[in-house]
Amino acid sequence: MYDVIVIGSGMGGLTAAGLLAGVVGQRVLVLEKHTEPGGQTHVFRRDGASWDVGLHYVGQLAPGSSMRAYMDYLSGGALQWTRLPEAFDRFIYPGLDFGVPSDPQQYQQKLVAAFPDEARAIGRYFRDIQRAARWSVLGFMRHMVPRPVAPVLRWLQRLTAGQATQSTKHYLAQHFRSPQLQALLASQWGDYGLPPAHSAFATHALIVSHYLHGAWFPQGGSSRIARTFEKNIERHGGSVRVAQEVREILVENGRATGVRVLDRRGPQPVERVLRAPLVISNVGARLTYQHLLPTHGEVGAATAAVRAEMDQIGTGFSAVTLYLRLNADARSLGVKGENFWINTDLNHDDIQGQTQDLMQGKPRRAYVSFPSIKSGEMRWHTAEIIGLVDPQAFASWQTTPKGYRGAGYAALKDRITQGLLGLAETALPGFGALVTYAELATPLTFENFTSHPRGVFYGIPATPQRLRSDLLGPRTPIEGLYLSGQDAGSLGIVGAMMGGVVAACQALGAKGYPMIQAALRRQPAAPTAASPLPPEKCRAVLSAKRALTPSIWALSFEVEGALTHFAAGQYARVHVGHDEWRDYSIAGVEGTTVRFLISTRTGGHGSRFAETAKLGTQTLIELPLGEYTLAPHLGRQVFVATGTGLAPFLPMFETLARAGQLDHATLLFGCATAREDITTALGPLPPQVMRCFSRAPAPEGGMQGRVTDGIARLSFEPTDTAFYVCGASAMVADCKALLESRGALHVFIEGY
Repeated sequence: MYDVIVIGSGMGGLTAAGLLAGVVGQRVLVLEKHTEPGGQTHVFRRDGASWDVGLHYVGQLAPGSSMRAYMDYLSGGALQWTRLPEAFDRFIYPGLDFGVPSDPQQYQQKLVAAFPDEARAIGRYFRDIQRAARWSVLGFMRHMVPRPVAPVLRWLQRLTAGQATQSTKHYLAQHFRSPQLQALLASQWGDYGLPPAHSAFATHALIVSHYLHGAWFPQGGSSRIARTFEKNIERHGGSVRVAQEVREILVENGRATGVRVLDRRGPQPVERVLRAPLVISNVGARLTYQHLLPTHGEVGAATAAVRAEMDQIGTGFSAVTLYLRLNADARSLGVKGENFWINTDLNHDDIQGQTQDLMQGKPRRAYVSFPSIKSGEMRWHTAEIIGLVDPQAFASWQTTPKGYRGAGYAALKDRITQGLLGLAETALPGFGALVTYAELATPLTFENFTSHPRGVFYGIPATPQRLRSDLLGPRTPIEGLYLSGQDAGSLGIVGAMMGGVVAACQALGAKGYPMIQAALRRQPAAPTAASPLPPEKCRAVLSAKRALTPSIWALSFEVEGALTHFAAGQYARVHVGHDEWRDYSIAGVEGTTVRFLISTRTGGHGSRFAETAKLGTQTLIELPLGEYTLAPHLGRQVFVATGTGLAPFLPMFETLARAGQLDHATLLFGCATAREDITTALGPLPPQVMRCFSRAPAPEGGMQGRVTDGIARLSFEPTDTAFYVCGASAMVADCKALLESRGALHVFIEGY
């Protein structure tokens, strides 16, 4: 039994969990639906390159600041930050290219120089920004202080509520004559997801003031946040457990007592009931009140007012994000690591028109950033382009499964991709020529991985009505249940973090805030080798190592305890140093020995670990994970792999051999040359092996070409042939498309 269960490992959930663990030593279990921890701070990788899905920059993190104090405490000082260039944001409009200085006085002076007739209004704007931002901070403080003090802060808020809760558009139109200046000052609305006509001025002010002294980005990428925070949680007996889909918050006698969860760490989901006297939901107010809690009976009656309030506020907007790999450093184009906000007109509020144009491949505006430059991870050069959209435009594909949404959806994604690339080219000539790989995420992608309804990842929209509401915040009508994250705090990464802070304050009671502030002044003890580990992780020692090819190593580890619950095809997560973890398919299990095939082609942290680790090296491994396993036998099974993509198939072949079914299997294996053919050193293999050599003449028994050429030659019966594909992401995508075009009905993929 844990002291606290936190639903969701986003910024707010990890903050609440880290504070409760560090300040009072509570055992906290964090449950994450995705297989990666971190929520919107996690990264994903494709063939070595990585992209940060939700964190693009953070303000107010100068050493000694209060935000930095929280980050340092929660990470044990292990999370380091890189300062973005002085002109960290560039707002681009027809006839205007404005770089935002990292100093409020310089910013104000630059605006006055560009719009001298608006000098007095610009000066008043900066004063109003600070005043409205303080109004928002008072709102946070109301949830931190003891309840008798909260009415005093509420009274202080009322003094400036009129200006704070008007719309951003109303404020700008009331104070500025120039439409171009109004549009320029509203440029950052993408940071909180609502255009000026919809957003509360206090939220706009909070975001603008947040960046007045520049911006920062985590060294090594945003995945370091979850990985450094979790160590403190684990040190106190807690855990951040992935692949856990919470289906229900259990309420007994009016009090939250735990959760009902589907454990998806294995081939088949297993339902479990987990108990704790305190539950914190970090998945958003809408999902919590409308799906995780019953909407009928006593609980439904208790939460009816909150649900009605959310219905009146409505939903916000989502985005499409184009993730790009480049063949050269973007600094060759003059980029210094700043963000580009590209606009083709001055009208931010026509969301419907903007969405329609985006869907037709003619986007009006986009945000472009370069995560590889900002993180300092320059082995692969990456970029991201984001366009805000109305998620309703994707409603017709809402019920289709990920990866199987049809040709129309694929054509739409290609059209959006080309449009975003074209718009980026207008501000960054030569940009398109650098792109070697593109992958588009839509609102459906965000919903799939984060569970935010319709992919609205900013949560309850920051409208004037939301800010005036007393029903939304960390407290809920259910005793023992609190909210953290954006819907308890404010929008964005730091807003979500403050939502975690206020949730922890509520959970700790009247003395919660002073206790947290006292804890911030002392750093938590660093984890030691003797620190407890959650049950899903184990210590491991490198026991064997050999080079199969110049770029592929076979590594074996001795782990604590026999792996009796491993299913052929699953993978493990290996700690490769520097708070970095990498996923590798398990190539074999025997007693307490786990084997992997690791490629060093990408040159990243995992590559360096595989190359340099010596026998006896100690590390941590989380295992097993994954649903990629043998399907019920259909008749014929065809396995398609390149490189280390062979790894998950090796234990599958062992399973088939024990069942007397290996003779019905076929392996298509692709490599560049015979020197890279690892099949000659591994087994067992099916009796039918087709080896494809893409960059050298094929030796006897092999064929010249890629594995897709092998698939094209293959005869099969679509209804009773199962295909398993594993390898580089581009190869997997090509094989999947080819097989589907040939009528294959059973295609199981695993991309690395």
